Amino acid sequence: MADKILEFVHTSTGKQIAAALGLPVPPQLKRAKAGYAEKALSNANALVGASAFGPVATAVVKALNAMGASIKVSADLAGLDGIKQAAVKAKLEVSISQADNGVPENVYVLDVTSAANVADLRLLYDFFNPRLRKVPSNSRIVVIGRPRGDCKDALAETAQSSLPGFIRSLAKESGKNGTTANLIQVKTGAENGIEGALRFFLSPHSAFVTGQVLPVVGAPKGVKVAAFSEKPLTGKLAVVTGAARGIGAAIAEVLAREGATVIGVDRPADESTLGATMSSLGGIACPLDITDADAGKKLAAVAASKGGKIDIIVHNAGITRDKMMRNMAAHLWDMVLDVNLGAIVRCNEQLLAGDAFGANARIVCISSIGGIAGNAGQTNYAATKSAVIGYVDAIAKQLEGKGISINAIAPGFIETQMTAAIPVVTREVARRLSSLSQGGLPVDIAEAVTFMASPLAVGVNGATLRVCGQNLVGA
Repeated sequence: MADKILEFVHTSTGKQIAAALGLPVPPQLKRAKAGYAEKALSNANALVGASAFGPVATAVVKALNAMGASIKVSADLAGLDGIKQAAVKAKLEVSISQADNGVPENVYVLDVTSAANVADLRLLYDFFNPRLRKVPSNSRIVVIGRPRGDCKDALAETAQSSLPGFIRSLAKESGKNGTTANLIQVKTGAENGIEGALRFFLSPHSAFVTGQVLPVVGAPKGVKVAAFSEKPLTGKLAVVTGAARGIGAAIAEVLAREGATVIGVDRPADESTLGATMSSLGGIACPLDITDADAGKKLAAVAASKGGKIDIIVHNAGITRDKMMRNMAAHLWDMVLDVNLGAIVRCNEQLLAGDAFGANARIVCISSIGGIAGNAGQTNYAATKSAVIGYVDAIAKQLEGKGISINAIAPGFIETQMTAAIPVVTREVARRLSSLSQGGLPVDIAEAVTFMASPLAVGVNGATLRVCGQNLVGA
């Protein structure tokens, strides 16, 4: 369902009325119109700083250069020396920022992995304070730090622990013009995973992702970080459950855009819709009840019949059966728990037991901010979506030894048939309760899922990424 208010306030009449009444104007987000490109930042000016010269600063400079960005520094800007040294080591050129001459940067990357005490945090102020008033719309901000437990002493841990709070607050300040701000926490030794994360966060593929923290912990056993290639999923076989329509169909479409062959799964009752969706993508329709006791084995058989193993599985299928707990019938509890959680666990267990996954397979589960914040009348649904987050975290280490990664995506308010049925006042409030002042689109979830399913996220495992425009619920 279209956001009529957002559309109206960007007309000439709407702008005048909004200005006269002092109404907020949700930004128009620039989403990706095509797949990942090697030189995705060829038209971008990237202002870069670093707390010190080191492997992260070097990896950042190399990544931005690989993406085609014009790397900028400022003579009076904190973090200059670390970047200059990194550029010299990488044999790359950096130029002086022209922001004061009317050419502001639209990409900002700050490496503070070396911040080890309270005084070092002044770098955050010195880097951002002089620039934020002139940030162009739909700009990208990324701060890079260390995950908890990675530092050598308590004071350094304390300094690094400031970054999630900082980035969440900065995202709320910068979202009014569609600018996003996110934090990458790179584990020592996992610096070669920075480029993939930057390709996602600095691109239009992450238009509805802001205020988030993504740990980059290193590739699973036996997995190497490959050089970037366009259509990174070429030759991959991907399974998407709940693929007939809505978010599932969008996921299938974006995976196919990046080169994957998609096996779409949905209820036999939706076979005709599923068939039409898969036909448009050159995919394979698989009518199947995912709660079937042998669903995983049947998926493995379908993959084998197509001459391969499963490289990607996206557990998207889910239902709601909302009732206040005191009024909820037992069968509604059981139904939601089985579809949203039990089916995922059973399916994965069967695929793992049967050696149905290909080398370096990736599993993506769909959670929800409902599982993070909870909702009245959704105790069953919220329990499953919270459990998915715990499941992903708990099983990641086990799968890592097999060369497999598992992650989750937690959508916020997304414009779907389900949210279109929400009463109009409730729907409008839900749309505006985010830093970007609007709901997301199914493609926003699809882009995040595709990132997690691709080699770009090779260093990400056991993580849950919210795709909610930094919804204030559960923030």
